[in-house]
Amino acid sequence: MADSLLECSNLNIKFGQNHVIKNLNMHLSTGEILSILGPSGCGKTTLLRIIAGLEIPLKGNIFLKNHEIFGPNINLQPSDRNIGMIFQDYALFPHLTVEKNILFGISNLEQKMQDDNVERVQQLTRLQGLMSRYPHELSGGQQQKVAIARTLATNPTVLLMDEPFSNLDASLRLSVRMEIEQILKSSNTATIFVTHDREEAFSISDRVAIMVDGAIQQVGPPDQIYFWPNSKESAVMSGSCDFIKGSVSGGSVNTSIGPLPMRMPESFSDGDQVEVAIRQTDLSMEPTPAGKNIVVRKDFRGDETIFWVKTPREEIIRCKHKIHTTLFSGLKVQLSPVQYTKFNVFNVPSS
Repeated sequence: MADSLLECSNLNIKFGQNHVIKNLNMHLSTGEILSILGPSGCGKTTLLRIIAGLEIPLKGNIFLKNHEIFGPNINLQPSDRNIGMIFQDYALFPHLTVEKNILFGISNLEQKMQDDNVERVQQLTRLQGLMSRYPHELSGGQQQKVAIARTLATNPTVLLMDEPFSNLDASLRLSVRMEIEQILKSSNTATIFVTHDREEAFSISDRVAIMVDGAIQQVGPPDQIYFWPNSKESAVMSGSCDFIKGSVSGGSVNTSIGPLPMRMPESFSDGDQVEVAIRQTDLSMEPTPAGKNIVVRKDFRGDETIFWVKTPREEIIRCKHKIHTTLFSGLKVQLSPVQYTKFNVFNVPSS
């Protein structure tokens, strides 16, 4: 694409007989934060390593600022790509202070440029007062900021982050995530980070790429990915959902819980056998002796309660409900679509 800062085209790589990356295409724009969201083992980290030059694909092309850095006749070394990578464990030097860790990648510059860069990233990452400390004297969030400062000091064209928040306690993730997002936006650094955590990907990213089995399934803004998944895999990765079977009829799907309104009914014909993705907030429950659905489990989670409801076809659907409720396991309920809800529908794969 003409406005791409980084573009990957038809990337493929195998490890033995395992085809890890398959005909992968993606691009990154200046200042953009792009998340690669996918399950463990889908090839996310391998993709970062290919972009950084740490793995060599079987075929494909990579362009950075419209200059080819990998292709059939070229393979720039990692040190010549001007791409920074922050590893999952931060890879800080334990015997060096924060300041010397930051200086490590720019020691070849003139002294004034070193001083200016250290001052710039110190202000950007708010590490004042910590420059003389060693990594073991810092919290996990502070160590992560040092790793980012060390990388940003080199003025990378693109920053790659591998599962950047996985080593942090759950109580720290939100605040650190917000800080890191502010740092990246303030520095206008184009960033790709990989994660299997949907909340992380959605909260920090301009775009999210759903990656499954070595290929990109869908790319778009987080809300588009959530409300308009183009596959079952994208639906599952973008939010908790269950699937029930049905038959298309007149713009709705006839299911075991009744007719459900479809998104994009023009894409289907009457009689098509489909699967309907149901989010936990899509249906309301009403207790009634005539209900054909039965609550089989109640899961209290503090700020919400999740109910597992069994349909007449033995399908299980999860529904969120308000905290204070008299609903209980064994209760018969009627399930109805929440007002204005449209359901994403996918063709049943042919056997």
